[in-house]
Amino acid sequence: MKGAGKGAATKRKERRHAKFNPGPGPQSVKPVGGAEAAGFDDGNVEAKKKKKLGKLSKKRKAEGASNDDADDATAAAAKKKSKKSAVDATHKAVSKRHDSKPAWTNQTRREQKDWANEQKALQKPNFTLIQEITALWERLRVKKISKDDKRKLVAAIFKASKGKCAILANNHKASRVIQALLKYGTEDERASVYAECAPHLGPLAKSLYGHFIVQKLVDATPKEKLPELLANVKGRVRMLAKHPVGSQVLEALYWPAPAPCKRDMECEFYGSEFAMFGASGLSGDADKPATSLREAMLSKPVAQRQGMLREMNKTLLPILEKGLVSPSLIHKVLSEYLLAGGPGTRYEAAHSVAGPAMLRMIHTRDGAHAVNMMMSHAGARQRKMVLKALKGNVARIVRDDHGSMAIMCMLDCVDDTAQLGKVIVNELKAEGLAQLAEDPAARRVLLHLLRPRSRRYVHPHALAKLPDQDEDDGMDDEMMDDEFDDDEFEEGDAAGDEKVNGMTKFKSKAAEAAAAVDDSDDEGAGTAGGASDSVDFGIARKPSDLRRREIFGQHGKLGAALVDACERNASSMLRSVAGCDVLVETCSGGAGGALTRAVGAERLRKLHASVAEVVRASVEGEEDESEEEEEDDDDGKGKGEGEGKVREPLHTGFVSSRALRRMVLDIPGPQPEDEDDSTGGGGEDAGRAPSFAAALWRGAVAGTLAEWVHGHGAKVVAAIVRAGDEDTVADATAALGKILKGEDSSVDEWVAGFFRDGAKAGAKAGAKASTKKPPAANGKKNGESGGDKGKGKKADAASAPKTPAKTPAKTPAGKKASSKKAESARDEAPAEGSMKKKKFSPRQTRAQRAAKAAGK
Repeated sequence: MKGAGKGAATKRKERRHAKFNPGPGPQSVKPVGGAEAAGFDDGNVEAKKKKKLGKLSKKRKAEGASNDDADDATAAAAKKKSKKSAVDATHKAVSKRHDSKPAWTNQTRREQKDWANEQKALQKPNFTLIQEITALWERLRVKKISKDDKRKLVAAIFKASKGKCAILANNHKASRVIQALLKYGTEDERASVYAECAPHLGPLAKSLYGHFIVQKLVDATPKEKLPELLANVKGRVRMLAKHPVGSQVLEALYWPAPAPCKRDMECEFYGSEFAMFGASGLSGDADKPATSLREAMLSKPVAQRQGMLREMNKTLLPILEKGLVSPSLIHKVLSEYLLAGGPGTRYEAAHSVAGPAMLRMIHTRDGAHAVNMMMSHAGARQRKMVLKALKGNVARIVRDDHGSMAIMCMLDCVDDTAQLGKVIVNELKAEGLAQLAEDPAARRVLLHLLRPRSRRYVHPHALAKLPDQDEDDGMDDEMMDDEFDDDEFEEGDAAGDEKVNGMTKFKSKAAEAAAAVDDSDDEGAGTAGGASDSVDFGIARKPSDLRRREIFGQHGKLGAALVDACERNASSMLRSVAGCDVLVETCSGGAGGALTRAVGAERLRKLHASVAEVVRASVEGEEDESEEEEEDDDDGKGKGEGEGKVREPLHTGFVSSRALRRMVLDIPGPQPEDEDDSTGGGGEDAGRAPSFAAALWRGAVAGTLAEWVHGHGAKVVAAIVRAGDEDTVADATAALGKILKGEDSSVDEWVAGFFRDGAKAGAKAGAKASTKKPPAANGKKNGESGGDKGKGKKADAASAPKTPAKTPAKTPAGKKASSKKAESARDEAPAEGSMKKKKFSPRQTRAQRAAKAAGK
């Protein structure tokens, strides 16, 4: 009883009883009023009533008073005897009372436990049954037990609990016994337990111990029977979403469900009517159910659409405030709700959910979309809370496919670049920018800063999850009338309709109430140090170019770290499909010259020279392979395995050659028109990166041109002739003329064959020539069609044999042999109607194939 805490409760009960029922008797532990009130006296009451003088004070001694010594001795003895008798009487009263109740002090622990069990059995109906099956379960848990004994114990547990499994699953002990029955029982026994628990799926899902049974039940149910099981929670999805335990079960119910069942569960958040009829009963056509909140609102009258948003607001806000945002069902519904609602809806939702809770949503597509919408319409304080929660998790989040999109949105909407540098940029640099550039998801963050919202690197479906500055702020006029507009937004007058960064300012009651709080924390917020009248929904106060320049240079200092990482890892990044894009954009200085202005054009010129030196070393066989050996060691390979591995030269690699070609074409260097730039400066002052063609030609190609013209490197040389500066083009043309001296085509025709405009010209020339005379297997003369037409006609014949997939031979003799093989292949061209001639060649562009077909 002491261990169960019953001893202290008994003592408190006795004290209360003694306080409110004073007097002698077994019910009183300590008499109220002293020994006299309890009747514990020595029979000489009159003597006690007589006052005995004690020790005289100095004042009374001065007055001449005195006491008899005998009287003092008698008084002291009487007082001592009275105290002793009172204590004895108290002990007797307490002992007498305890004799009338279970004597806890005189019983053993076993007797006390038996008595407690008897009391529990009177209060709890299934207590005896739980004790019985728990004893069997304890024997079942023993590791060294035979199969026969285990089978007997499981059968005994099943027999005792049959018909009461749903009730027993709510008990903290019996729930474990039922789980053991599901683990060790036969197929029929498990099916019997599931059949008993399935009708009680809703109550069990909210039970602290019963929800484990529900999760096992969902896992054991076949996919074709899941709709029948989910029918037991129909109409209770919103209730489960608000419950701390039920929300955990909700994910287990929603994730494996078929698409129609998922849609029905989502529709319950739209209102009670949707919860009853589902998606199929609302659209009017059972074959075409509503697939989104927008379609569901279109199926209702205009007067009821605002009521649907109010119903969802009433359901979702408590969920956000409690932080129960882990289920993917909540991510889906919240995304639809924010997309249908206006800026005020997103603002209210952003300030209802805590910053750390948002991080539990960004691992799904809909969750990341919802977080992006809330972040773009949140206040400065809420954004800082999210950044604070991000500390220590940035490196893990950016490697997630959807989490990287959330980081990209934060870089777009947070104006405090100093905070961005401390939280996001510092962790990216600590993780290693070269390693992040190799990751398919993490590189999006770097590329988004270098080239924002580029469809070349991010799929349009993923870019749609990033809120644009000119996005639609809720339902259009077709969806909702002005009188039912969300949050009662009113457009301002001429001054209020002024646009900032391409988006109109809106006002709402909720925003005005929070403007004074949030604007005080925002960088440069408000007017002259005070709160503004409204919140600029979805608008970052800083221009995008200024924010990116501060991240690259002033605050984040990401630019210098990125340039250094590219310079140290240029060889591996050129060979990487993912990393080469980061290297190309870094060398180009970023969109708008943000990186160039942050680190300076001279620093980029050094980077170009370093890349050219790496390429030259690779072409001449002087490349340092220590980096490759370190990577092999990190992967768990021994040094012996990496010694014999020879890397392909950069000028013959498929990925590296195309990366070099892109850099030559995309980084032409300062142009004359830059002198008219609005910044007032020309050339490199306008943000232009130095020309990469000049650095590559002087540093790598000029000395080894013969190694480049027969293989994938040929298109790099053609790009240098096409996009280089005047001096570089003159030198390259002269050097090419010497190498192509024995070829049929000139330098211009050879270069034109690598570009689409030359192929198109060849297609037109071939179509014109086909009307005059029958086609030949090979072009006989270069001058049959004048000007560009002749150049285009030679594009296919010149480029196809001279750009093989791989050219293993590196010596001049090997080149001659390969050119002879190409000529023999042209002479032995198949017949016009053969299948080999019609076969698709991946080395030819679409324009070249069209020119080849037109030449027939």
